Amino acid sequence: MGRLFMVGLPGPRVDSVARELVQDLGVGGVVLFARNIESPLQVWELTQGLQRLALAASGRPLLIAVDQEGGPVQRLKAPLTLIPSARELGQAWTPAQVESLCRQVGRELCLLGVNVNLAPVLDVARGPECPMWERSFGPDPQKVAELGAAALQGYLAGGVLPVAKHFPGLGDTKRDSHKELPLALSQDASREVDLLPFRRAVAAGAPMIMTAHLLVSPWEARPATLSAVAIQGWLRQELGFKGVVMTDDLEMGAIAQETTVPGAAWQALMAGADLLLICQDHEKVWEAARLLKDLTSPFRLKQASQRLNNLTLRLGSAAADQKEILRFLENPAILATP
Repeated sequence: MGRLFMVGLPGPRVDSVARELVQDLGVGGVVLFARNIESPLQVWELTQGLQRLALAASGRPLLIAVDQEGGPVQRLKAPLTLIPSARELGQAWTPAQVESLCRQVGRELCLLGVNVNLAPVLDVARGPECPMWERSFGPDPQKVAELGAAALQGYLAGGVLPVAKHFPGLGDTKRDSHKELPLALSQDASREVDLLPFRRAVAAGAPMIMTAHLLVSPWEARPATLSAVAIQGWLRQELGFKGVVMTDDLEMGAIAQETTVPGAAWQALMAGADLLLICQDHEKVWEAARLLKDLTSPFRLKQASQRLNNLTLRLGSAAADQKEILRFLENPAILATP
């Protein structure tokens, strides 16, 4: 059951909490935040230690993720590549330039043992009042689609699995889902503006898509993360996505308004999500795992597990050799842009 969770860890070392989550619960992935990062060498030592634990416990590699979008959301700083915000990229960069930049960022992450980047953002932010304004490529859905597809291809070429987010689009909102549940302001039930970048991402081979804690009232009176209409109806059937659906953090304020973290994990899984993100409270992970063990249907568990199995088969396709890793750790700025 732990395989269905991606979790946050307390600190920069493999401590007792990390051991319990990876070795005893058998989580499928971890996500790194600023509290887990001190230096490139330390990150590499952390990722290697976590992988050793996971392989010894289950024989499966661990998904190790980070938010390396650029601009205001970039966990790994200099001497690694400093990435302009998506808004800056959308104003001045071509798809070819974005692809090249993301290939370089992907390679840096790969050399540190990070195999998933929680990017690109595909929200079509309408204006500065949208909380995603700096994190979005802009208000033009065609440009967001083009640059998003280029970013996806760049990350894949660099050796990491990208996560397109936040389906079905937070660009027509004015509330921050970290604090409260946003309402989609567009009354277009087809959401053509917001779904175009995700359609393009699916066509470009996106391996993972993250859901948004967003209420689309023409669809269903519950957040998209917990909605079978959003995940199974629109993302799976309408857009034809066959990869892994992961949730945004289930501890965010938008979900806390609706239910408990364990309750949200169960609802999201039953709605069609495959990977459940819990970033802060490790006790909530254990509580959610116990609830899922008691209530999850065998069919839904098998379906999610198979998609995660297929995803892990893609890990390491662009892995670096030991000499390349050592050269990078000795001089992490070697790949960084001037």
